[in-house]
Amino acid sequence: MPVNIMLDTAELDRLIGATGGRIERFVADGVHYGIYQEMGVENGFGKGIHIPAHPFMSPAVEAVRPGWDESFRGQLTIRQVEGVVVKAAGNVERGAKERAPYKTHALQNSIHVQEGQP
Repeated sequence: MPVNIMLDTAELDRLIGATGGRIERFVADGVHYGIYQEMGVENGFGKGIHIPAHPFMSPAVEAVRPGWDESFRGQLTIRQVEGVVVKAAGNVERGAKERAPYKTHALQNSIHVQEGQP
């Protein structure tokens, strides 16, 4: 028997409206090959090119996750939430730079935090 669940999002909508929108930060790299370093390549570009994975972004995110989860256990003001988001993004950026493959200084130097859509 199907069950219909109604979700009242009025309070969530009110809270989001009170903040003036979402609090977002993106950590990105500014080079075209960053994804290939992170994920690796098998039979790349149809030419049999193999690039081993050198993950740097995902381990940086996972290193920050425990503190992130802990930060949201209590009630926070919007200003506190923004502080947590900014700090977490900075920690991910720093961790990704530390983990970026050594020979790719352009990749390491291009990792940055930005507001808004990447």
